Amino acid sequence: MLVNKSYEIKSCDDFELDIKRESKLEFKVCFDDEKEIEALLFVIPGLGHDTNENYREHLAEFSANKFNVAVVSVSYHCIGNRPQTGAKLELDFIDKLIWKESCKAVGFDIDVEKLTSFEAMCKNLEALNSFLQSRYTDLNLSITFCPTKNEYQNFGIMQALDILNALLFVRKNPPFTMGGGLAVILLGSSHGGYLAHLCAKIAPWLVDGVIDNSGYAKFLWRLVGVGKELDFIKYPSAPNSTLFSNIRICFFDKTFWTINKKSPYFFSPARNQIRYILEPNHLKIQAQYPKPFYVSYHSLYDDEIAPADEKKELYMLLKHLEFDANFILISNESQLDGKFIKSLSHGMDMSIKTLICKEVPPMLEKIQKKELQNSLKIKKTISYPCDDLLYVFSEKKDTIHLQIKEKND
Repeated sequence: MLVNKSYEIKSCDDFELDIKRESKLEFKVCFDDEKEIEALLFVIPGLGHDTNENYREHLAEFSANKFNVAVVSVSYHCIGNRPQTGAKLELDFIDKLIWKESCKAVGFDIDVEKLTSFEAMCKNLEALNSFLQSRYTDLNLSITFCPTKNEYQNFGIMQALDILNALLFVRKNPPFTMGGGLAVILLGSSHGGYLAHLCAKIAPWLVDGVIDNSGYAKFLWRLVGVGKELDFIKYPSAPNSTLFSNIRICFFDKTFWTINKKSPYFFSPARNQIRYILEPNHLKIQAQYPKPFYVSYHSLYDDEIAPADEKKELYMLLKHLEFDANFILISNESQLDGKFIKSLSHGMDMSIKTLICKEVPPMLEKIQKKELQNSLKIKKTISYPCDDLLYVFSEKKDTIHLQIKEKND
């Protein structure tokens, strides 16, 4: 019989920005209580339709029913950062400045301090659009996504720590019967695939396998939300709105990161570097630890979001460092079957059910054949030099901790 359990636990604070976390980490575990569970399968949602709660539950039940796995679905930090996952729309101080100065430039009177709700924004946008139509001119404005739980876009690190902390919690408090060792496989698409790779980087001793569809090797920096400070028209976090004929709305993630070098929240080269999966020196460090198995599918024509050449370079480096890493490049329409892979765009409209059926069984077989290591002897801390900082990740008391040191300390 399938069982679904929900959990709320304390996870990580923002170690980078020294911000105390207000929210708890929520995740679900789905398993068949008549089976001996052989593995934890994390199906990690990205930023698209796979964040839908019903879709995630359906995938979990399908996988738990078909294999001897417990499926873990983690609502990681800032997962609710799009309207379809509960985010609201608001104007931060930069948005207000953009609205005020842009409207002033075209001669439209507006009081930005009164735009405290989406309804108020829409009412003013409708009036502004009519005004612009009568003058045959267009305007660009910005709006910020306000995530659920009063969270914000840290991007990557806190999200990966959440996944790993959920893993440690389930491993210590399994609600199911285990059939010997408990393998760990992380599977995700796009941002979910990126997070699967990042988890393996942060705690390679915890991850046995990564199955990826279209994750980025070097993340798209505009997703962090700082593009507004540089050029809000060129670097939005999400596709622009076409709701109004003469107004283009540029959407941004709420974030404390900034490109201001004098701010303690400066998104410095070190902050960028730790988030890259394709960082050769970091991969060399990771290679000294137990090596997860990797398999990735990617479209050759995924240019803007997750460039294929970067992903290809990543998997070449993994192979050079003796990881078992299989990269499947989808490069022409003859590889589209209409069921598993349906397009050459980002994500390839891939059937995640088919991906699970195709890749989970052989990966489990590889993991089971892998020589067992004494977990007590495995070093459970890893350090990554990043420009002027040293990032140190460690497992302590069933939680992943992050310590950041100045390099000359």
